[in-house]
Amino acid sequence: MALAQFHIYTPQDFQQYLVNTVFSRSIKMIQNHHTWEPNYSSLSANQGEMYWLESMRDYHIHNNGWSDIAQNLTTFPSGNIGLCRPINITPAGIFGANSGAICIENLGNFDAGHDQMTLPHKDTIVFLNAVLCIKFNLKPVKEQVVYHHWFDRTGKRFPESVVNNNQVGNQQKTCPGTAFFGTNTITSAEANFFPLIDNKIKQLNETPAPPITSRIVNASVLNVRSGPGTSFPVLRTLTQGTEVSVYTTSNQWSKISNTADEWVFSSYLS
Repeated sequence: MALAQFHIYTPQDFQQYLVNTVFSRSIKMIQNHHTWEPNYSSLSANQGEMYWLESMRDYHIHNNGWSDIAQNLTTFPSGNIGLCRPINITPAGIFGANSGAICIENLGNFDAGHDQMTLPHKDTIVFLNAVLCIKFNLKPVKEQVVYHHWFDRTGKRFPESVVNNNQVGNQQKTCPGTAFFGTNTITSAEANFFPLIDNKIKQLNETPAPPITSRIVNASVLNVRSGPGTSFPVLRTLTQGTEVSVYTTSNQWSKISNTADEWVFSSYLS
């Protein structure tokens, strides 16, 4: 299997990508995690968001023995969203509970006394859970939007009383953190996290979806590549005057398919 092609989006650009992409995998659950390491202090001018996606992938392959980076999506303190393992491929998020799941890793250590979540990060985490709920017809309820902490190491859910009374102990990680939108209990999620997602869903449903735009190729020959950059292989070419639909943009590149990774350089579109 080819390795994931990482893309980093603003929340609005990710929404446009999500709305205009067809997925073949049935999604029944959204997993919320924190990376723990890397955390906020790991980010720097020389080791930015793309660096840490590549670093996490390297660790997951060579230390954990997985085929690729574990998560489908990563959120960052900046508010950006990283598209990681393809959504059509099952993640390696919660052992024994990954079938039908999409895995979000929120970069940071959100155990009490550690990273203080930035406002853009908080807004993006709520936004991302909301747009995924809308896309896959899910609701912000304990059965469908979940924390890693709620499952034992076989993928079976702990009894709610065990989770809510802080009796999990070392049977599972604290993930997504003991201070994640309150705490990592089900009671806290229902009081502090789910209402934010629900309100965002209502807000988004009242707002028109980002439109698909049409553009015309203005170059004599335009390469269509498998990712947003010249390092990606050429899949085919388009001739001058061809009309294309643009579903999302990333770093001056335009995605022209809603079912495949097909990208062209935006400057050659009018």
